[in-house]
Amino acid sequence: MAFCEQCGTQLGASAAFCSGCGKQVAVPPSTLPITPTNPPGKSESAAPEPAVDNLAGLSDKWLQRFDAIEKAGGERARWWRWPEAKQLTGKEKWLITSNLWAFVFGPFYYLYLGMWRKAITLSLLALVIDVILGMAGDSLNVPVDNFLWIVSAVMFKQCANVDYYRRRVLGRKEWW
Repeated sequence: MAFCEQCGTQLGASAAFCSGCGKQVAVPPSTLPITPTNPPGKSESAAPEPAVDNLAGLSDKWLQRFDAIEKAGGERARWWRWPEAKQLTGKEKWLITSNLWAFVFGPFYYLYLGMWRKAITLSLLALVIDVILGMAGDSLNVPVDNFLWIVSAVMFKQCANVDYYRRRVLGRKEWW
């Protein structure tokens, strides 16, 4: 079992970042993929070049979030299904699903992060859900109009960190 050199936190088997301090974990040379820039026998213990470039300039908070996402199953991690949920602490679950900026600013925060496709898709999805809930409230004579904004706010809050992980770490620019 490996431990962080900076804070001593126990690291997962495939962790790229420390969940305690967010420091990037050095990858042993034997686990590096063999590429033209990483021939067999190369003694560098750094991550493959594209991952390092994609993470340049990120704050420690984002690095901690990304590590928690990787521990939860990487790109498969969504708040409604976590393949590795039993291995996560409460703090790690919070890091994955909570983003105050996304809750408050929703699609504008996604635009700020450069994810305009996801902003459009989630906004349209939230609009459809709001219309359905509004019609259901009208037919049942239940006033739901004052609370419909919470649907989109929670949706953006829950998805923002994993969506940004998929964009920055995996380099994906998806609509959904």
